[in-house]
Amino acid sequence: MTGVEASTAATATLDSSAATLAVDGLSVELATREGALSVVNDVGFTIAPGETVGLVGESGCGKTMTSLAVMGLLPPGARVTGSVRLAGRELLGLAPEAMRELRGDELSMVFQEPLTSLNPTFTVGYQIADVVRTHRRVNARTARARAIELLDRVGIPGAAARARSYPHELSGGMRQRAVLAMALACEPRLLVADEPTTALDVTVQAQILELLRSLRAELGMSVLFVTHDLGVVAEICDRVVVMYAGEIVEHAAVQPLFDRPRHPYTEALLRAMPQAAARGSALAVIPGNVPSAGEVLPGCRFSPRCGYARDECRHAPIALRAIDGTTTRCIRAKEVQLSGVTRGARADSVATPLRAQARALVEVRELAKRFPVRGGVLGRVRAQVRAVDGIDLDVRAGETLGLVGESGSGKTTTGRLVLRLITPTRGTVHFDGVDVLALDRRRLRRLRRRLQVIFQDPYSSLDPRVTVARAVSEPLVAHDHLKGTALEARVVDLLSSVGLDRSVLARQPHELSGGQRQRVAIARALALDPTLLVCDEPLSSLDVSTKAQVINLLTDLQSRLGLTYLFISHDLAVVRAISDRIAVMYLGQIVELGDADAVCDTPAHPYTEALLSAIPVADPSARGRRRVVLRGDIATPLAVPSGCRFHTRCPYALDVCRTEEPPPFTTPAGTTVHCHLHTHPTGPHLAGRPVTDLATER
Repeated sequence: MTGVEASTAATATLDSSAATLAVDGLSVELATREGALSVVNDVGFTIAPGETVGLVGESGCGKTMTSLAVMGLLPPGARVTGSVRLAGRELLGLAPEAMRELRGDELSMVFQEPLTSLNPTFTVGYQIADVVRTHRRVNARTARARAIELLDRVGIPGAAARARSYPHELSGGMRQRAVLAMALACEPRLLVADEPTTALDVTVQAQILELLRSLRAELGMSVLFVTHDLGVVAEICDRVVVMYAGEIVEHAAVQPLFDRPRHPYTEALLRAMPQAAARGSALAVIPGNVPSAGEVLPGCRFSPRCGYARDECRHAPIALRAIDGTTTRCIRAKEVQLSGVTRGARADSVATPLRAQARALVEVRELAKRFPVRGGVLGRVRAQVRAVDGIDLDVRAGETLGLVGESGSGKTTTGRLVLRLITPTRGTVHFDGVDVLALDRRRLRRLRRRLQVIFQDPYSSLDPRVTVARAVSEPLVAHDHLKGTALEARVVDLLSSVGLDRSVLARQPHELSGGQRQRVAIARALALDPTLLVCDEPLSSLDVSTKAQVINLLTDLQSRLGLTYLFISHDLAVVRAISDRIAVMYLGQIVELGDADAVCDTPAHPYTEALLSAIPVADPSARGRRRVVLRGDIATPLAVPSGCRFHTRCPYALDVCRTEEPPPFTTPAGTTVHCHLHTHPTGPHLAGRPVTDLATER
């Protein structure tokens, strides 16, 4: 069965001649020193006018290569066969000049990282206007007016002023909106969105998804949405194409796919989501890794990782076939009952009673950090960035405290202050009874053995020029002066503790997968037997299956080694899966703090409610649920609002919220919340009830 036939079987009615995009038998080979590598094999699907199709799979499955082939953006030397038709027009083999005329006009793309799509030397308005002038042959004044109109259309406030801004002057969410405005400048037939929300906060992600939905309805545009996040797919897609190792393994409408997947790989992706497990329990993982490009497997490419595989799965290629409106590449699809999403109440969390009674290992009091902003010829201080503004925090021995909030909330600065990587403006930090800020350089160096950090991006924390062996051994050489066989044995032992073997010792970071790189970073952090690990967004760049593996690894290491974690993230779904308690941070202050289940099940602060509401739910039937989509971006810490700092975005703000900072209030669930809704006489008298009750009453 060809790709288009499989696609037609899945949709039952759509004729490829009526499709906005029709891909048939698409195969891609890349030229390398070792020869041609097959990265996409016989892929076929269609997208109807006004439809959004999700292209899903782990890193290395061929999703981005497929989208780049559609756009004609593959590297020189790539061999592409098959057919890609846009509104009936064949794109493969089209002259470069003709393809350039289509790109930006009838066919546009939004990439994962907006900074790579925007020229840092030009204003965003100029860059959008340039697209308009290129394809619509209008004068500069008309093009600029169109650019401002587009920025306003994608929800950027003060569009005329922002059009004069350079990319570095915009927040991440604004940059992604600007890139979206550029892609929509000529109202294309098809928008290819390649992981457009992966690097964004959950609140900004919710804004972008809502924007895409409204623009699709307004323009009648088709969307190819590339992602590894099945929660996002459930929120926005009409149909789903699941890819594995360069092939389509399942293709179905979104609801049937989530209700009853027909391929074990789809089931495994659904089960690996953090939302699928109770807090404290191990997440389901997909064993092993995606086969590398060029690796030849005689049978089903997923069989080495599949719990349902039999001998017949491993010997001969398996073709796509239609079953009840779904197309799948599994010979056992009819006999094996695979499980879809679980609806209803979440399973009970695994209790950790001993941690609740543990002593405070880290005690933070009135901690604040202000960064001076200098200007003028003399470099005088013109303003102060109030990154962290007087927080109190305890981290108990052996627990995981999740620190949650949007970018700009002060989470990373707090972690660096606890480690004394930067010096606070005021306040105290005690670690195991020791005043960290009072230590001299020699004593601080000794203490650093017990305080380690795992950074967000292992690419930036691991030297790309050195091997894994050297990266992991550096702290052992610097602090313990190990050498020779003792050093090698310790490095091998550390790698083994994070699930890696000796085969990676001689490799460099670029030769490892994302999950392997993060495991190396964890092994390096464990080298000196620390007590506290500050985990600064260690999962944000990983796909869902790798994320589950690393969460399980961190949980296992904590159990075996008695580690304490300060876990920093913007994703409450991930934080809930791993944390005992959660602190919610907004614009330099902690607005809610309590047991993880209490904070997530009965949020007492509107900001916590908004963060929870923004988490994509891996269930298409939940699209109609009530959602709180925050408008605008977090305020700049250069100009902190008076009163409650969240009042400028709060849907329940009272008059008092604009003038007075809210006092702390302890709810019956034991959480501490700073919100006038619980304490002020003019408020709704929530008095510890979840803020969701207010939404219901209204």
